Amino acid sequence: MKDRTPRDIAVGDQLRAAGAEGARWLAAAGWGPPVTVPLQQAAPWQRETRARMLAAQEDRSCTWCDHLLDGGPQPVVVHAECPTHLICRACSVAARPHRPCLDCGGPAASPSPADGREDVFMGAVTIYTRLRCAACCRADALRGTVGGGPFGNGV
Repeated sequence: MKDRTPRDIAVGDQLRAAGAEGARWLAAAGWGPPVTVPLQQAAPWQRETRARMLAAQEDRSCTWCDHLLDGGPQPVVVHAECPTHLICRACSVAARPHRPCLDCGGPAASPSPADGREDVFMGAVTIYTRLRCAACCRADALRGTVGGGPFGNGV
């Protein structure tokens, strides 16, 4: 087993704390406690969003809001429509009224999470999210969710 330095231990503790903070934020927004889903069972939009974000980090084309530079590790939000740009929770909330529907490309016009048209999944410290417009959500509410429809879990 590799010897961990005090710095490694401190960073690991901060990342675990950031992940717990993100889970609490999602629970407070009405999402409830996190459920573990193996990556291979995640919906295609979730896998693609994560893969594009990781590729952008690898090739250093990833961008982020300045708020992520303040105060150490914190939960990071990735919008499915722009997975190469990492943002803080406040910027994600502010962007909500202007985000597109990931199904049709039109305006999602989602004023709050209470409308039930946002799909979210969380990695260790990253919250991935996509929005859909009311028409696309009514047409197939489970499309693109884990186990739901042709874009969810391959079923």
